[in-house]
Amino acid sequence: MLVLTGFAARLAGPVLLTALVGGCGGETTTSTATSPATTASTTAPSIVPMTAEELAWLKAITRVHKKIDNVTQQSVTLTRAKMVALGKAMGACSRELAKGGSPSDRLQPVYSLVKKACRTFDKGAKCWATAASVSMADGGVIVGTPEERTQRRAVDCGGAAAGNGSNLLNDAERKGDEIKATVGS
Repeated sequence: MLVLTGFAARLAGPVLLTALVGGCGGETTTSTATSPATTASTTAPSIVPMTAEELAWLKAITRVHKKIDNVTQQSVTLTRAKMVALGKAMGACSRELAKGGSPSDRLQPVYSLVKKACRTFDKGAKCWATAASVSMADGGVIVGTPEERTQRRAVDCGGAAAGNGSNLLNDAERKGDEIKATVGS
């Protein structure tokens, strides 16, 4: 026979009572607690690396950006032909990037910046076309004429669009790099 004294006796009563009541109910109990390993594995999002298509689309942004910058960032005399070339290079942004297809859902923040950049370049292309339309072959205009004012405004507009569009493409490339770093490539 086992005799309990003191603290052990006081503890044994409630423990025995709990075991009897819980064990004799005839019902099975299901624990609602989950282990930390189970919780972590079911709630953590699975990170899927960048696909080849996504990487190609991001590379296309860089390729188009360099192509436009190579034309717009040259220091040259602005002839009518050069103004036309600037307009064509800037106007090609949307066409060139459309060749890469549609970006995935996770690249939508990048795509938003690219669309803004291409709209900016499209505006600049129109400005360069306007400047070319009022210019002589050598790029000159007669001083004091409406053509001079039109050309000056159009050249300023085209130059600003080149810089702003390039900055937006820089932002898009940076955003693409952030996404790549987050999900892996």
